[in-house]
Amino acid sequence: MRRHGVMSPEAHGTPPASHRRNLVVLRAGDSSLHEEWIADGPRDFDLFVSYYGRSPGRYSDSADHYELRRGPKWPALADLLRERPELLEQYEVFWFPDDDLAVRTEVIDRMFAFFRAYQLCLAQPALTLDSYRTWNTLLQDRRYHLRYTGFVEVMAPLFSRQALQLCAGTFDESRSGWGLDWVWPQLCAKAGLQGIAVIDATPVRHTRPVGGELYRNHPEMDPRRDAAAVVQRHGLKEIRAIAKYSFERCVRDAQLPWTTRFVFWLKRLNGRRKHLRRA
Repeated sequence: MRRHGVMSPEAHGTPPASHRRNLVVLRAGDSSLHEEWIADGPRDFDLFVSYYGRSPGRYSDSADHYELRRGPKWPALADLLRERPELLEQYEVFWFPDDDLAVRTEVIDRMFAFFRAYQLCLAQPALTLDSYRTWNTLLQDRRYHLRYTGFVEVMAPLFSRQALQLCAGTFDESRSGWGLDWVWPQLCAKAGLQGIAVIDATPVRHTRPVGGELYRNHPEMDPRRDAAAVVQRHGLKEIRAIAKYSFERCVRDAQLPWTTRFVFWLKRLNGRRKHLRRA
């Protein structure tokens, strides 16, 4: 395991260059499930653990980058990215998952591979059918590899470098994160970035009730007020009512037409005959 030091927001070093170009940035508490994410050997991503729990140094041995930082997820990530601008130069694709997601290493690797192969700018993995969830439309649809949409949730968004450069400035506009997921697709669209999707081929399981630990740690938080402020700031009037239904296209396995399959069957038959004559 390569680890780039135990850091705090006030004091951190510049880590050595990595050959990996995918970065998982995790806000981890004391019940984080992320050690499962890196348990299966070689992987195609680095892990940045931004720890907010009660035992400084916890999880530092399982991280490529590490820091101790208090506060809610999205404002803390905003501060982290402002203080670590070199991350946007070092990495190309970024995942910001909650720490209560159950997923294996190989599934995360495939998720990044799908994101790259389809040249997406913004995405999220689908949720397994037994997940705690807010929107049923984000549950895995096993008929598809991915579905193009106009909305991804704050629970586990993926950003391309370009999309993150556009959207990172909004991260501290909502302490709860509510409303940010309505803004990001709009910013990407205005900048001409295309490709927003739910990746059904690589589902993750959300293991705990939505928002539970966040609201326990920050009882003063008012998600609905946060969302209303974001909507007003960005002029998004109807987006909450329609965003979760903004599915447009899908990618799935498709069988070749029977005529094409018949032609290839004939070609295979002819190939066998030629082989037998030469034998």
